[in-house]
Amino acid sequence: MRRLTLLLLPVCAASLAAPAIAQDLPSAIADALEHAPALAAARAGEDAAAARLDRARAERNPSVAVEGTVGKGRIDPGGFFGLTAANTTPVAAQATAQMPLWAGGRIGAAIDQARGGLGVARGQAEQTRLETVVGAVAAYGEVLTARQIETRFERTQSELAEVERQAALRFKAGEIAMSDLAQARARKAEAEAGLAQARGRRVSAEAAYARLTGKAPGELAPLPAPPPIPASLGEALDRAKASNPMLQQAREGSAIARAAARGARAEGMPSVGVYSEAAHVRDQFFPGYKADSLAVGVRGRWTLWAGGRTAAQTRAGDADVAAADAREREAEQMLEGAVIDAWQGYATATQVAEAAGLRSVAAEEALRSTRLEAQVGAKPTLAVLDAEREATEAEAARIEAESRRLVAAWGLNALSGGVAP
Repeated sequence: MRRLTLLLLPVCAASLAAPAIAQDLPSAIADALEHAPALAAARAGEDAAAARLDRARAERNPSVAVEGTVGKGRIDPGGFFGLTAANTTPVAAQATAQMPLWAGGRIGAAIDQARGGLGVARGQAEQTRLETVVGAVAAYGEVLTARQIETRFERTQSELAEVERQAALRFKAGEIAMSDLAQARARKAEAEAGLAQARGRRVSAEAAYARLTGKAPGELAPLPAPPPIPASLGEALDRAKASNPMLQQAREGSAIARAAARGARAEGMPSVGVYSEAAHVRDQFFPGYKADSLAVGVRGRWTLWAGGRTAAQTRAGDADVAAADAREREAEQMLEGAVIDAWQGYATATQVAEAAGLRSVAAEEALRSTRLEAQVGAKPTLAVLDAEREATEAEAARIEAESRRLVAAWGLNALSGGVAP
């Protein structure tokens, strides 16, 4: 047993020393999709719409109904047919089976409306999914951005504390003026304020990430490269018109309105169906009454005059179609504008990220050079402080620009149908 324990010790030590696997962006997206209440509600709405479509289709199927009554009573025919009063047990049972043969288009119109409702529900679920995905990307990027900015400010605050200490020593030695020492203290306080803001931003970002994914953010993998986007603006617009869920919902709304208009017109048409009825009756009209019946036939109904109800409903249906078509055109215009804005936003974010990267590199180089020059007395302490501030601001801008570019790419793909389930 002791030998086994000694053999297992290196394995356990290796397991404890193994680094934790960092969360990556795909896992964060998966967690958000699994946790999002809005997406669960949208999917439940899709299931309900599918059930309504099945219900509409079921109107074409035959139906069977059974109805019955039983009771206790007394009948007094008043001597009619020589019958006297007596206690009775009235019983009645009826079974009816019927099936529509032709409903004037009512059932087809209802099915088309339900099918359009399912399309709208599916579009809503897909739109919610895309919004959740983009939200997860933004939350992931914000956590990384806030953490990196906080780390940068921590380093800056530490460095400025050392600058302040050296400035105090040089002031005591008479090498610098009181104004230089005051500037060093002011920049240190400025760095502490920036650090406090960075910490608050990081806490808020981590809380938002936890709300979205249902998990606290642990060690996060670095930001990945932006996903591929459409090759051109024209391609992005074509993809969006073909697959954008918001536009699909508007199109399904037009289809629903047309089906409703057909249903309104169908109310003025006759309906025909076959039926079969069987009945069993006892003690209904006089004591000892018996009757059993069976009937099979065709039943029709046609409202020849409805007082203008059908015509009014038809006019309302036509107006709803015109309104739905207008909403579809408006949705297409809004989508086109959103895609153009997203395309330009990604292009701008890319240029800003590249410029921010160049600025950060240049600011770091300027900071190194300024420190060396200050060490030999070629530049004052204030120049080092200014260079430190510029480097910190440049690095923070670079980190934020990289995150914005990633979110812009995902947002463009969400509009143009480039985010696969």
